[in-house]
Amino acid sequence: MPVIDSNDDFRRSLMTGSSPKLLVSVRNETEFNDAIAAAVDIVDLKEPREGPLAPASVALWQQAANRLKSAKKPSPLLSAALGESDVAAQVARRLPAEFAFAKAGPSGCKSTSQLENLWKGVRVQLNDATSLVAVAYADHVAAECLAPDQIFELAAHCGIEFCLLDTFRKDGRSTLDHVGIEGLGDLQRTVTQFDLWWALAGSLTDNLVATVYQQDVHPNCVGVRGDVCIGDRTGRLAVNRIEAWKSVLLVTRPNQDRSNSSTALRSCQSSHPPKTSPTSGAIRSRHDD
Repeated sequence: MPVIDSNDDFRRSLMTGSSPKLLVSVRNETEFNDAIAAAVDIVDLKEPREGPLAPASVALWQQAANRLKSAKKPSPLLSAALGESDVAAQVARRLPAEFAFAKAGPSGCKSTSQLENLWKGVRVQLNDATSLVAVAYADHVAAECLAPDQIFELAAHCGIEFCLLDTFRKDGRSTLDHVGIEGLGDLQRTVTQFDLWWALAGSLTDNLVATVYQQDVHPNCVGVRGDVCIGDRTGRLAVNRIEAWKSVLLVTRPNQDRSNSSTALRSCQSSHPPKTSPTSGAIRSRHDD
């Protein structure tokens, strides 16, 4: 578990409790400040216009690290995308120690040995205070990498306790479109077996998250980008959407009635209406994460 001075108590709180924590991805200083002001649990820095886990600039990393040093405690934890397997290790060496989490995309890692080598190469570049997150892609065939269940189990055997399930292609299809609720259930059993902490992302909406929890799948964290933006994932962050998501997750519990958690997002739709109307009888994603 990462250790960063007086934020220890806050970090421990992220690992406990029945409400999932909120991770919001930001791409510039303005969005970073908005996420800090909204008091999200984890602020994730990446460049969504360049890929699923494209890194933000080193300058933005340093700005975020400096802001964390001067912020009141507890402050949100910092997370950084490092890019895919071809660049992640090189990028990792410049990540400031104030970052709690670092994510390296597994695309191109078709074998366990390739993925282990990626993780080893990244870990040796990271500060001891920064935890590597094992990323799995729901559309792993497109990413040419191991399947999510293989990656989660390998992470456990390699001593990595944090995992993320996301989508590689940002084409509007959600994680559930790729793996289904049955696949998430299988991952939940793996997480429970190996005592992992995991985050769910990939074109998520409030309805999708409510459905997941209704089926007794309970990620520790939910990551969003597109659904808290104006337009798609490359658009500007909308603070009112972040606040609505915080309300959604506050009432979301395993087996929680989905109507309860959906109410919070509906309350802000007059100021930020969804891009498409929900389709009766189907679960659809509105944005890309």
